[in-house]
Amino acid sequence: MPMRFFGGFFRMFIPLFSKRRYDDICDSKRLSKCGILVAFADEIDSTSAEARRWAESGGKAPVLFVAERQTAGRGRLGRSFYSPSDTGIYMTLLLEIGEDFPDTAGLTSAAAVAVLRGTDRLTRGKTQIKWVNDILLDGKKICGILAESFLVGDKTYAAIGIGVNVSTKDFPEDIRGIAGSIGKRVDRPKICERIACELYDLCLCASRGDRLYMQEYRERSAVLGKRVTFLKDGIASEGIATAIDDDGALCVELDNGEKVTLSGGEITLRLK
Repeated sequence: MPMRFFGGFFRMFIPLFSKRRYDDICDSKRLSKCGILVAFADEIDSTSAEARRWAESGGKAPVLFVAERQTAGRGRLGRSFYSPSDTGIYMTLLLEIGEDFPDTAGLTSAAAVAVLRGTDRLTRGKTQIKWVNDILLDGKKICGILAESFLVGDKTYAAIGIGVNVSTKDFPEDIRGIAGSIGKRVDRPKICERIACELYDLCLCASRGDRLYMQEYRERSAVLGKRVTFLKDGIASEGIATAIDDDGALCVELDNGEKVTLSGGEITLRLK
């Protein structure tokens, strides 16, 4: 189903949540102040894929893409993200970026902090960040983040996708043991708005060299000081996660004393 846009381009309406909730987010003073266009769909393959299509068609940014359901939600390393109707937040913020913006690892870190801030009232601050792109609650993944950058002509865009399991219960068997949800039925569009505004502000701060939010990231890390195993270039290694730098890279001290720095990409990390 095609997207419908609000905030200055089109005024056609597909009811994503309800008319009242449409008013809540589309008339948001915070989003309007940021100049963020909002695009909704009842169902779409992927909000990140739609963000890329929008940029490639000559569309302007920033745009917040939101769907009630994704049929092909995407995660890191080609994985899928389960996105059923009525129970989650599925969003992608599209930004036009310059050389002063952080790389995808840095954008992922900013998104993680934005999710914490946007959901802390619901989770009572109990969520943690599992490097590089997962948010955990009681040890289970309630949120995944996928940050990508790409060129369209002479412009560089970042598409920062976020999926939050708000009240999802019936997960597919292959992820049932690791996936969780916030466990409450809440005003999802309001939480979506809060996360989007926090993310936009943090990205602007990062572009100005202000990475103070990374201290918040470190304080909520689920991996610092823990023994981890990671797979890089097909080779498995183990060590202690010792630090996370301001660019979002993870420092690990291996058992032989060697220190390595991991920056996302094709790296898979597990807690021991």
